[in-house]
Amino acid sequence: MREPIINFDVVPQIPFPEFKWKWACLQCTEGINDPVVLLGVLFRMAKLEGRYKYSSDEFAKELIGLSDDLIGTGVNVDLRGRTGARNIIRNSGQYWKALNLIPAHKTGGIITLTDFGRKVANHSISQTEFSAQSIISFKLPNRAIQSEKECKKWENAHIELYPLKLLLHIASQLYRHSKESAYITTKELVKIIIPLSATPGREVNSYVDYILRYRNHDLDISNWPNCCPAANDFRIAREFLLFLSNYGYLIKQEVGKREEEHYQYNYAIDQEIKEILTTKKSIINPSLISDTERKMLRSQYRPNQAKFRKDVLKACKRCIITNVEMPEVLEAAHIKPYKYHGEDTAANGFAMRMDIHYLFDSGHLRISETGDVLLSEKARWSYGAAIPPKIIIPEYVNKDFIRWRWENYNGM
Repeated sequence: MREPIINFDVVPQIPFPEFKWKWACLQCTEGINDPVVLLGVLFRMAKLEGRYKYSSDEFAKELIGLSDDLIGTGVNVDLRGRTGARNIIRNSGQYWKALNLIPAHKTGGIITLTDFGRKVANHSISQTEFSAQSIISFKLPNRAIQSEKECKKWENAHIELYPLKLLLHIASQLYRHSKESAYITTKELVKIIIPLSATPGREVNSYVDYILRYRNHDLDISNWPNCCPAANDFRIAREFLLFLSNYGYLIKQEVGKREEEHYQYNYAIDQEIKEILTTKKSIINPSLISDTERKMLRSQYRPNQAKFRKDVLKACKRCIITNVEMPEVLEAAHIKPYKYHGEDTAANGFAMRMDIHYLFDSGHLRISETGDVLLSEKARWSYGAAIPPKIIIPEYVNKDFIRWRWENYNGM
């Protein structure tokens, strides 16, 4: 049901001067939001959990190793300078706390993960399931990253938001209007969506109406409240869109200034997004995650894929896992992902049967430098003894790419 006719001349009111959306960190570093950093750091925490402090030399060594692995990937985060007493968790720990990966309460500096964080770190939960759970559970106010006093202001104003879910819902409804309209810009988020969200119970269609009117140059927002007054507020608000982009729900398109970036709705997974938006439970249907992963993989465009496949299959004519030799069912799988500047050469590829390629790309099947093969719990139930526990790594493969993936990547 749509809201009653809107008076677009009415200026929205915010309940208190400091009303704003806070992502996960007060000191904004967009690169931490990238899965290879956010989850890469988490994987390294898991190695040391309960035994070492965030300020320890052991954790510093892990961060330096990750920093080295980020060279040439296009992800710009200085981890070498964020060790010791001024380590990354002390300064930016809200990223992991806000997403329930590490506890919000103090742990005396000892590396500690939540139960959810451990499941993500040990690959019991795929990257897609992690992102879907975050979309339905990330709430404002958020006591993991906001003070009790600030949360009380939200509660007194009767405001409770699920911002990731709201943004995805708005993009979905814009897609219903037209495929060309199915995007959100950071400026629209900051200038329109956040001020409007201060009104409790506002329907999604109301946001859509305002955005479309603004795009038609028929909405004056010059007198609207500024919900991003501080220096980093704009960038922090943008991180909500970045999260949805990093995990494939929106597709970032550069169109000039940062505030005009288009975050395009990924209509390839429209049905799956609709199901996520209507999910009432804290646990998402596993089949929904599988459908989402499969469609995301299919929608990815890889330049030079044909030549890459030809080179990989020439180097290895059978599936690395199943030994199937039929070229009709074989594909070339990037070991270090193309997204992180993995090269299109045989040294960075495995020949894999189609379903094995899917398991590999989605993080349900992992291969170590020594040839150990690990399956997620879900994949283990379905494949069991059909997957060997160990394989021989072909000589043509660069094992450093395998190590990179093992230590830094949790699948699509």
